[in-house]
Amino acid sequence: MSIRIDIDDVGLVLNRLSPIPLYYQLKQSLSVRILSGEFVPGAQLPEEFEWCQRLGVSRGVVRQAMTELSYEGLIYRQRGRGTFVATPKTAEGLISGVRGLAADAALRGQRIDSNVLLLREVPATEPVAHTLSLAPGEPVIELERVRELDGEPHVLVMTYLPAALVPELDQRDLSGSASLYQILHEEYRLPIISSHRRVEAAAAGAREARLLAIERGDPLLVLRSVGYTVGRRPLDYFVAYHRGDRSAFEVELSNPAGATNWLEHVAITQDGPRL
Repeated sequence: MSIRIDIDDVGLVLNRLSPIPLYYQLKQSLSVRILSGEFVPGAQLPEEFEWCQRLGVSRGVVRQAMTELSYEGLIYRQRGRGTFVATPKTAEGLISGVRGLAADAALRGQRIDSNVLLLREVPATEPVAHTLSLAPGEPVIELERVRELDGEPHVLVMTYLPAALVPELDQRDLSGSASLYQILHEEYRLPIISSHRRVEAAAAGAREARLLAIERGDPLLVLRSVGYTVGRRPLDYFVAYHRGDRSAFEVELSNPAGATNWLEHVAITQDGPRL
């Protein structure tokens, strides 16, 4: 049973003399409470009419604040039940590093667990062979896992590796907290040193929904990745279906040449900068 936040305990006051819109004041006040942990994930927020009565504002003010909080992933609505504080999304580095999910989870202090659905040696299909620079039909290790964070299904992952590079991997126990990247590095001396990744949006099908404990049609973030070892040799190819309500990807961009050098190549004209 979820905790229900009592509006009398919130102690929220809006400043009507401020140039800041009332809806934005409400949104920011709630954001601070959610991000600080004062409002815990799963807690039910007061109803719209309660905010209106308590703060003396229109329903439109409350709705706009709640809509923006929902867009930012801080709350979610369930028809017929109400509005609830969302579980913070798990942020993962998209191109800033090549750590596996197990290493990322350990850095955040989260508990990871894997349920192996499939682990076998099979002939490579044409797309898999092309991605791993193999000939069609060459043996690959096919590994499918549901990975949980703190006891909750988080991602469904299908991984392919050239069988010749990882002998007897299909005999290993890769369930629990086992890290595939750690095994590749420490036991096969095959570190992942670079990767090419792509993210796209998708809707959960019946199987993804069942395995990830979500509804069919719920949003997914699909991460496709090719990992390379020494000599730029493809070592692993995976497709990971991340729950959209629990996942976020972070990208760090930089200008290797430095902003100063870049500006040296910009000519200022009356119409603005020209490269």
